[in-house]
Amino acid sequence: MKKSRGTYFLILVLISMLLVGMTGCSGKPAGNETKPPENTKITLKLGHPYDEKQPLHQASVKFAEIVSQKTKGNVEIKIFPNNTLGSSRDLAEGVQLGTVDMALIPTTNVAAFYKPIDIFYFPFIFRDKEHAYKVCDGPVGQKLFEGLRKEKGMRTLAVYESGFRQITNSKKPIRTPEDFSGIKMRVTDSPINLATFKALGANATPMALSEVFTALQQGTVDGQDNPIGNVYSFRYYEVQKYLTLTGHQWAGIMVLVSEKVWSKIPADYQKIIQDAAKESEAWQRVEINKKEGEFLDTMKKAGLQVIELTPEEKAKFQEKMKAVWTEYQEKVGKELVDSVVNTK
Repeated sequence: MKKSRGTYFLILVLISMLLVGMTGCSGKPAGNETKPPENTKITLKLGHPYDEKQPLHQASVKFAEIVSQKTKGNVEIKIFPNNTLGSSRDLAEGVQLGTVDMALIPTTNVAAFYKPIDIFYFPFIFRDKEHAYKVCDGPVGQKLFEGLRKEKGMRTLAVYESGFRQITNSKKPIRTPEDFSGIKMRVTDSPINLATFKALGANATPMALSEVFTALQQGTVDGQDNPIGNVYSFRYYEVQKYLTLTGHQWAGIMVLVSEKVWSKIPADYQKIIQDAAKESEAWQRVEINKKEGEFLDTMKKAGLQVIELTPEEKAKFQEKMKAVWTEYQEKVGKELVDSVVNTK
């Protein structure tokens, strides 16, 4: 009987050892938990509202190419330009819900979901592009983007740019805030933009980017504000007579990915995607600054009259913005405003 029990115990030990060995063979190697299998294939859709001629679209294509190359084709990012997947607001909603994988979305549209992002559209808050880059890429921007991720499930991979927004219209040269009297201006669907143009005395009408050309052509609105690249690529100069270089807002374009989608991507691929986004960001910023001069020359030759403001004229516009700053400083927080202004 004792011999039978001993034999039974020995058999149990051998079975246990065998099971442990099998488990060890089937588990992931230590230290390689995040490495995706060689045959892992991922397809991501990236939507945006821009024309294929725009450096914004070209940067998204470059982003996709870098990712494909570094993942040996295992991660494919398909680009959908020209509002194919919806307007900027539709894209922002989709990224938040996880129904849109990735998108290029202007900060003004993102601010509709996360109010602190409105700081990027405070009129005349940025001294120049270098100031905007330092805010965006530095501690201030990173804190904002982390808040956006935690509260809204929208992860920021990079921030491209359209450049500074300028004003076009079909009625008259605009050199002073008083010149806006009677002008019907299309504005982005953002409270701070409405407040900005109301402070200037314009009749402000929110409208999706996809509707602007027709509205300008038919006279539904007299003018609009956009960076030079958009004025060119959307052909607004064909239905506008005057361009005033106000540089009143810096148009950051956020490269966003849904956190719900991101959490399903293997960590090794996440790093490649993040690095590729930053690489395309650096390329896009150089390219848009180079192209702006070319676009402006082309539009001048087509008959667009360009008005450059003197420092004294610009100061009058800035004075009108004090009321907007006072109103929105309470909404985004004085500390945030001060941190942007004080970024050197």
